[in-house]
Amino acid sequence: MQAVFERFLERLSESIDEADLRGALADVASELDLLAFAYLSLPMRSDGKPTLISNYPAHWTSRYLENRYQSVDPVIVRARCGGCPFRWGSDLKGSEASGAQVFEEAAQFGICCGVTIPIIDLRGNFAAMTFAADKPDTAFFRVEER
Repeated sequence: MQAVFERFLERLSESIDEADLRGALADVASELDLLAFAYLSLPMRSDGKPTLISNYPAHWTSRYLENRYQSVDPVIVRARCGGCPFRWGSDLKGSEASGAQVFEEAAQFGICCGVTIPIIDLRGNFAAMTFAADKPDTAFFRVEER
């Protein structure tokens, strides 16, 4: 596992554009037996546009951004608090109807559970890197434990 992340960090440091980052994310996801990934960076200003680099279905990512789901997505709400990487699934829906709607719609595209790594720098910039799966199977739990 350590070697996988070391190669990933090397690729990140050598990345010069979105295509390089997308390739690095795809490779680490594949090595972890998780084929879905998303990197979401939110602007400091509320009127700014988020950056989403993902291999999720385009129809889902378009809907997500158009509906501004990043403001109600329970995964992003939790990640914005910082802290350690965390595993999520339907148990994170919470009581908010809008959060439950995000989970229900994501499940239609095979995004049902995942591991998210919050990224918050000293200036308050926020991003989250997520590796997702369609079900919490053996491969998913193995990755989450590591």
